[in-house]
Amino acid sequence: MNIQTIHLENWKKFTEPTQIQLQDGLNVLYGPNESGKTTIIDSIITTFYTKHTSGSGKIKSLKPWGTSLHPLSQITFTKNGENYRITKGFYDKKSILEKQESEIWKKIAEGDQADKQLIQLVGGQLATRGDTKPELWGLGQTLWMVQGTPFISDDLNDETLSSLQTMVGATIESDKEKKVLSNIRSKFLEIYTEKTKTLKRGSQLKKVQDEIQTLKEDLSQSQLDNNKKDELIRKIEDTDILYNRNQKNLKEAKKERDKTELELEDARQHQKIREKLEDEIQGINARYETLQKKMEEITDSHHEIAEIKAECQQLQQQLIPLKGELTDLEENITDKLKRQDATNQKIDQANDEKSIAGIAHTTVMDEQALEPLKERYAEITQLYQDLNQTKEELNTIIAPSPNQMEVIQKLSAQINKTNISLQAMGLTLNVSPQAALSGEISLDNKVNPFSVTENISWTANQSLKIKIDHVGEFEVKSGSQDVKTMKEELEKMQSDYQEMVAPYGTEELNDLQKLVIKKESKEKEIDRIQADLNKRTDKSPEQLQQEIIGLENKIKLKWEKIPDDSSYKACEGKDKAVVRDELSRKIIQLEDYIKTQIQNRNQLNEEIRAERKTLQELEQTVNDKKTDLHGKSQITEEITKRLKRLEDDGHSPEEREHQLNQLSVELDQKKRAWQVYQDEIDEKEKQPLGAFESLKSKVERLKEEIHQQEVNKAGWESKLQILINQSKDTNIIEEKLEHLQSKEKELQTEADALKLLFQLTSLYRENTIGELSEPIRKHVTDDMEKLLGPKYSLVFNKQMKPESIEVAGEEASIDLLSFGTQEQVWCLFRLALGNILSRNEKQLVVLDDPLVNTDPARMHRALEILQDNSKNMQIIVVTCDVDKYNSLTDANFISMDKAI
Repeated sequence: MNIQTIHLENWKKFTEPTQIQLQDGLNVLYGPNESGKTTIIDSIITTFYTKHTSGSGKIKSLKPWGTSLHPLSQITFTKNGENYRITKGFYDKKSILEKQESEIWKKIAEGDQADKQLIQLVGGQLATRGDTKPELWGLGQTLWMVQGTPFISDDLNDETLSSLQTMVGATIESDKEKKVLSNIRSKFLEIYTEKTKTLKRGSQLKKVQDEIQTLKEDLSQSQLDNNKKDELIRKIEDTDILYNRNQKNLKEAKKERDKTELELEDARQHQKIREKLEDEIQGINARYETLQKKMEEITDSHHEIAEIKAECQQLQQQLIPLKGELTDLEENITDKLKRQDATNQKIDQANDEKSIAGIAHTTVMDEQALEPLKERYAEITQLYQDLNQTKEELNTIIAPSPNQMEVIQKLSAQINKTNISLQAMGLTLNVSPQAALSGEISLDNKVNPFSVTENISWTANQSLKIKIDHVGEFEVKSGSQDVKTMKEELEKMQSDYQEMVAPYGTEELNDLQKLVIKKESKEKEIDRIQADLNKRTDKSPEQLQQEIIGLENKIKLKWEKIPDDSSYKACEGKDKAVVRDELSRKIIQLEDYIKTQIQNRNQLNEEIRAERKTLQELEQTVNDKKTDLHGKSQITEEITKRLKRLEDDGHSPEEREHQLNQLSVELDQKKRAWQVYQDEIDEKEKQPLGAFESLKSKVERLKEEIHQQEVNKAGWESKLQILINQSKDTNIIEEKLEHLQSKEKELQTEADALKLLFQLTSLYRENTIGELSEPIRKHVTDDMEKLLGPKYSLVFNKQMKPESIEVAGEEASIDLLSFGTQEQVWCLFRLALGNILSRNEKQLVVLDDPLVNTDPARMHRALEILQDNSKNMQIIVVTCDVDKYNSLTDANFISMDKAI
């Protein structure tokens, strides 16, 4: 199949009708990126292998962006010597297949029929859904290298293999064998997956295996349910036995509890008498302890009062010497504070004098700084005056610039040269009069009178006319046109020269040069003065003057700060260097004096601080002792008051002692009576009460157990009923399982046999396909020798695709080659396939930038191979770099810029 024309409308970037005309042989489609080259190639694939009713994402992307235009494609192609034309409009759902008869196009199919008949002509398959894929392109799978797919990743499709079989005469299988093999393959694929060769999910064997697995799970679950039922039945039976036993025990426990309850009254009476005795004992014991404690407190209070009085006398004796020490310390501190005040006055006086001396010192230093500042101001002011004067002088100088001077000099030289030439070519009249002559002479039409008595000569460029008084006249003319032209040029140059030098007041070159030198000298002088100014200061004279005024005012204010009666006032006006040194020494003396006085003051401060601390400690000690003395007096008063309250009961100490003895006897009697009851507590209280509580607890426990057994039994009976309702007949499951396992065995045997048969036929097919590889391998190897030299030999795999290479007898994967070399190998492989498949009818080979990674050394050989192969087939080469292909003499070059 060959393509003649490709016509596109509203197809992606081609919003205007665009037509590509192709020829048999080699076609080079070129243009920059985004010019539409790949769109042209993609339109062939889309038109041939996509249904006209498709609404896939790729079809939707054909419409020019931002428009509502409907894409249309029309391709004219040749098949078996006949011309066909297919027209498709995917948005209009249109497909028309036409055939050319006697130069007239006749429609032979439309719609789905057009799509089907087109596939019968070009080969391949239509995509059932979605976008088309390379494996559906028929021979195009291997012959078309489209953008982004330089390598063939899928296995060669059946159409390519069948076509190769016809071309090389190899026999893969007969038509009858094809049917058998196809039947084996379809049967195999009903059971196994094509890629992993594992059981297919929908196969009968897989269904039986899944059903067996389900039955096994059901059987296991049924057996598990039966075990649960047996366990529940046992639990219910055990619960019934325990329930009946607990009912009997509960009845007996209630009867015994009621009997024991009658014996409790005696125990409660015994307990009541015992508790009453305990209360009486506690009351008597409390009165006894209260009285005893009261008597002890009275005795202790008398002792405490005596001890506190003794301690108070001791404290009063200790306070006498402490008060004397306090008085001495206070007098000492007062004396040192007076000395401290005197020292502070000395320091303040010295600081005041130092401050005044400092003001005088800094003022003298400011006066010293003022003098050089004034000198610098005078120098800078003078420099600014010189600068302004020089600038004014520069402004008065009117002189040509260096470039203008160069032009003037060149023009003057040209004028002199022309004058010399004119003089050489002009007329000269030499006169040697014997007597005085007079008259008029005209030199180039300029008349001047003359009167000569000695030798003279006149020169003219073109004409010379002389009239001598009393003699006559004669005229001499030059007939040279060059002289006339040169004279006109001279006049023009002289006029230009005068116009140039007119602003400068002189025509002499020396004078002009002097003006230029003078101007340059002034400019250099300005630069020098400016540089001197920049070096000397970064301030203007006004700023310096302001600084001087500020400093003078500052000095004046400082002198005014010094009191008139101060000795430092006399420093004003004296020699500044001497005064500064004297003031520096005086300041240092004052600082040393202040430092000494501060040290003395600090020493006094330390002594005062230490004595104040001692004073505070003594005051604290005195206060503590006074506080202690006061506290003890208060305690004595409190104890006396408390003692009075304790003794104010109307009893003497002897009466209290007698009352305490009576309470002790009564307490002893009550304790002995209580002990009798306490000894009988286990027998008459605890045992009857314990027996009753034990029986009471037993009744409650049995009731709880019975209730829990009733709840458990109800739950287990409910679970048992659910299991009975859900359970399946295990025997039926086992019978069905046995039947399916037998069926699985038969199906597995059949599947294994079919798998073995499929493997044998596949092996046979692979071996036969190897026979097809040889002519292709030979063709590719020959072209590789032309392109790469004899070092490479190609090895094909079982799918008849290049897999590895042999280099010097060693085999290596094709992936080890550089990307550019791999690209070249696959390009040669496609060309070899195209050559073999084109023996009966020329085929179309598409190569999208196949040599983009080819170096210049290999490029010319690759182009020779490309041109040789184009004699047997139609080739479309797509490229961005057309210069690489300029040496192809027979190629049809198609520019995307000129596509119509």
